[in-house]
Amino acid sequence: MMTKRGWLGVVALAGVVACDSAAADEPAATGLTTSPGATATDGAESGGAGSTTGGPDSDGATSSTGTTEPPIEPPVVFDFGAFPDVGAFCGAPSPVSCDDEDDDPWHAMGLNCAGGPQVDGSFTGDAEQLYVHQGNFGTSDAFPPREGEKFAILSSGVAEQMVTTVGGTISTGMGGGNLPDLPPPMTRTEVSPGGGDTCTDNPALVGTGDCSNTVEVQYSQGGTANDLAVLSLSAEVPENTFGFTYDFAFFSVEYPVYYQSQFNDMYVAWLESEGWTGNISFDEFGSPISLNAGFLDYKDAPNTTDCPAPCVAPELAGTAAQGHAGTRWLTTNAPVVPGETIEVFFAIFDLSDSSLDSAVLLDNWIWTCEGSPPVTIPG
Repeated sequence: MMTKRGWLGVVALAGVVACDSAAADEPAATGLTTSPGATATDGAESGGAGSTTGGPDSDGATSSTGTTEPPIEPPVVFDFGAFPDVGAFCGAPSPVSCDDEDDDPWHAMGLNCAGGPQVDGSFTGDAEQLYVHQGNFGTSDAFPPREGEKFAILSSGVAEQMVTTVGGTISTGMGGGNLPDLPPPMTRTEVSPGGGDTCTDNPALVGTGDCSNTVEVQYSQGGTANDLAVLSLSAEVPENTFGFTYDFAFFSVEYPVYYQSQFNDMYVAWLESEGWTGNISFDEFGSPISLNAGFLDYKDAPNTTDCPAPCVAPELAGTAAQGHAGTRWLTTNAPVVPGETIEVFFAIFDLSDSSLDSAVLLDNWIWTCEGSPPVTIPG
């Protein structure tokens, strides 16, 4: 295994990325990112817009009263396959904030508050890899809490150091590692070899691997996961609820020295649902969240690939990401089936070794009525 000390090569980045904070502040070109292959199906069911049904007076005939009745037209109902019909009743419960009560990570994310959405949660990893932070992340205004006063930090190292070691090179081995694959039910296996059809293209692929076909291409650059930390939840989907959203932001001190190398730290959000099994969170280019994949909004140091000097990002001031890189707040929306029990796994890990830490901020879980394939948009 090549060590960092011996790493000399640099892999060219595919695609154009923002080099400085000014460019990062520009809105995304599309404003919307879907997992590769995600498409929307249009068209109306029989009896849709502009059609009429049979029955009395449906064709504008004269009624028994001698007056001409207007045609009776049915409501417009669009067929999006497994996703809810337009106009379906929304039963998504309202969010409740309670993170002022304690440092419970679920409370910090807007879950398990009295009268609010409830989940069964668990954590796998070293206790120091999970931390609840109050207030802004850093001294800029780029990363305020998304709901309430706090958010959770999940890290491949000591999570609290993301806010206490300003501009440092945090690097802590947390034990375990050398995982050739992620622990079940997560997997790097693509549902279509070579990244062909996703589960959006072929729903029969659900349950056979990563519906998005996005984990393998990045995971394989490092080969093995180390310092894995997983925050997971299980929840019964409320009636007439077809989706959920949550907010996240990713940071890594692997940048700039090991940017575009085999030390490609990753964050994976894995959903186990009747409608989707696999990664649901991506960057603005539809790539998985990793050091090398596609897009880091804020780069606070130059690199030889795509960001010459000065390449600064004041948005990262006052954090361990100062002098390194990260994304902005991003929001993921994912589909669920009313009444089913889902599992969600928020996982972060180093790739190739246990050196140099990465972290993700997690906040603002909300049940929704958006039943579209997984999408991620700038927050």
